[in-house]
Parts: sequence; C-alpha cells; structure tokens
Amino acid sequence: MKKLSHLSLTVEINKPVETVWKLLVDWNSQSNWMLQTKVWSELDQDKTVKNGKGVLVFAFTGLFPKLYPKLRLGILDTMEVTKWKPPLFCEVVHIGRVIRGTGKFELKRKRNRTVFHWQEELIAPTYVLIFMKPLLLLGVWLSLHRFARQLSA
Repeated sequence: MKKLSHLSLTVEINKPVETVWKLLVDWNSQSNWMLQTKVWSELDQDKTVKNGKGVLVFAFTGLFPKLYPKLRLGILDTMEVTKWKPPLFCEVVHIGRVIRGTGKFELKRKRNRTVFHWQEELIAPTYVLIFMKPLLLLGVWLSLHRFARQLSA
C-alpha cells in the first residue's frame, strides 16, 4: 500500500535572499552540501536551456555518489521544476521510478537574513516511509545546516 508522507524543515541563513537563491538554484553546487548526494540538471548538458519551469534536475543519493553512474549504490531522484518564482519559491515534481510526489523550497526575508523552508510530499510504500522518513529528515537537516554554514563562511 502506498502512503503520502509530509516532510518539512526550516533553517535561518545569515545572508540576503538573493545570495541564498543564487547558490540554491545552482543545481550542480548542491552536491557540495547535500549529504551523500550528487546533483545535476539538464542545464549542464544543454547550455541553451534556461533555469526555471520545465527544467529537469537529477539527484543521486547513496554510497559514493561522486562515482555515479559507474557505481550505482543508491537511488536516482528525477525532478521537473513546476513552479519558479525567483528569488523566493521553487517547486518540483518527483518523476523517478522510486521517488514520487512533490517538493518545494521557499525563501522569506527576515531583515538581512533568509528563512529557508524545505518541504516534501512523498508517495511511497508504508514500510519504506517507516524506515526512511527519520533517516531522510536527519540527512536533510544536516544538509540544510551545512548549506547555511557554507554561505556564512
């Protein structure tokens, strides 16, 4: 039986929204702060494609992600950007074979800081969610805090 699971985390970053957005939507650079994940987009192959609605983004999460596709010990998450409102909002639909659902991030101004809100609505078998949800939340929490530290350095 498949079940919908809501995941949500928020982190404050000591930088303005525009600075956070610029690094956040540099899909390839997400590999530097996403735990055990290699991220890229179709923009890396086709320089004529503009970042925004309709862009495909890929994230391979697993063991030795930098070795993907030679070593495939993990899950490939394929996403399509469905809503794009720079520098405040991006939504994706997960269209891969394993991960389905939607994801979004929203940035809000708070003086000269940014509140970064990440949210996922994932569809997966109940037994997968029971085991994966705590690990996924921990991994994303660590990743978002790594991103905040990277920007504040």
